[in-house]
Amino acid sequence: MRLCVFLPNWIGDACMATPALRAISSLPNLEELTLVGRPGPLSLLENASFAQVRIPFRPRSKSKSVLGRRALAIELRRRRLDTILLMPNSLSSALIARVAGIPRRIGFARDGRSWLLTDAIPLHSSSSRDAIKNPIRNWRESAAIDYYLRLAEELGCQSSDRTMELDVSREDRDLSLRLLGQVGFSQQKNLVVMNNSSASASSRLWPVEHVINTCRTLAREGIQVLIHAGPNDRIKANQIAASISHPNVQSMGQMDDLPLSLSRGVLSMADVVVSTDSGVRHIAVALNRSVISLFGPTDSKLTTTYNRPEWLIENSLSCRPCLKDTCLLKHHRCMSELSIDRVLHAVRTVLDRSKEQAA
Repeated sequence: MRLCVFLPNWIGDACMATPALRAISSLPNLEELTLVGRPGPLSLLENASFAQVRIPFRPRSKSKSVLGRRALAIELRRRRLDTILLMPNSLSSALIARVAGIPRRIGFARDGRSWLLTDAIPLHSSSSRDAIKNPIRNWRESAAIDYYLRLAEELGCQSSDRTMELDVSREDRDLSLRLLGQVGFSQQKNLVVMNNSSASASSRLWPVEHVINTCRTLAREGIQVLIHAGPNDRIKANQIAASISHPNVQSMGQMDDLPLSLSRGVLSMADVVVSTDSGVRHIAVALNRSVISLFGPTDSKLTTTYNRPEWLIENSLSCRPCLKDTCLLKHHRCMSELSIDRVLHAVRTVLDRSKEQAA
């Protein structure tokens, strides 16, 4: 079977798709696996061994290195694929697959695209696996990891392993060691990575003053804190580190280049990662780090993970989870009322447990 998998659009979702990708790669009749995705998710999975072909895609791209919709359909047709599995729920991804002439097209029956699919999986379904405990399952409300594994089942995959995984290369690690040396951090001291970013919604951010006070307190306790930064967060991360002005608090933004490989390397070396609900959180979980996750407008049940248990910090408010990009009530309490003390307690507890296990 010559199979193509259309990856999710977001980095966090790509992490949650790795259990399904691992199961798919073990199919006995798999001749070749092609991954299609946006540059971010493809870069995230660049060290994975299960894909023979990777095709970068951006809907409106005009370049030859990153294909647009029309160019992608032409390339997929040229590759004479047998089957395509669509992880995104978009109408456009199904249309590309149909125009490419791929005989078997698998995806969930969403966004009015069922007529473009040969295997349109209903959102509400029953199965022998769920028959006793849960006769009817709503896949729309399932954790994303299980959602993607359901797609893999349509290919005949049977997997009970729901753990995410990412590979860290020697180059990733060397790059992160260069950063730690540049900011003056010691490998013999505890490292906490603080991530207060969200590519998709400002409503998921923790108040900046909470970040500053948490980092400052940890720094005074002798703990090294590295503020995570991507290309779009560089200025903000550098400003936070500068405002704290302590040698134990530094910003990733000091590096000239901020590729995903640097994030993978840095997060793999962290003793604790404190993160909002974002791609960084999922990368850290997939690397089996101790993660303290801050939840506000999003629903933690939809992104349940099965690696090392996360420490979830969230409040019970009648308005959450609203899943909105901005707070419609204008108070942002779901994030602002996540106290500094709760986060500090979580970090200290995780570090103390690590010391006890090492003793």
